[in-house]
Amino acid sequence: MKILIPVDGSKISKKIVERAKDIGEKNSAKLILLHVMNEANLPKEYHSQALYDFEIQKSKEILSEMKEILSDYPYEIETFSKSGSPYLEIIDLADKEDVDLIIMGNRGLGVFSRTLLGSVSNKVLNHSKKSVLIVKDELED
Repeated sequence: MKILIPVDGSKISKKIVERAKDIGEKNSAKLILLHVMNEANLPKEYHSQALYDFEIQKSKEILSEMKEILSDYPYEIETFSKSGSPYLEIIDLADKEDVDLIIMGNRGLGVFSRTLLGSVSNKVLNHSKKSVLIVKDELED
């Protein structure tokens, strides 16, 4: 079994990794951590290399922090850092790695915001061919 875990470094990301760890241990699963640098936040010009380098370093730190939660995980762990549209990168990696499950969070957008803007989790849920488990934030109403 393979489980894809998209993370962004938030508190809910830690909860998602812990949930994936529990599920993974019960199924001898390979865990795949993914952080996507949203292309909308990345500089378009080459002279902004310092900002781009900062985003890459931040991505590495997020993946390292999430991997630390899995320090005693007995099975394989792989990490990926991508840039692009988050939901498209998640779906693409899920397909390329032929994962069995995507475990991700719901950032708690209100009904209006979710309807107007959508959310990464909603887009993945609606467009991926893979099974998706949404871990809800306890603070969400």
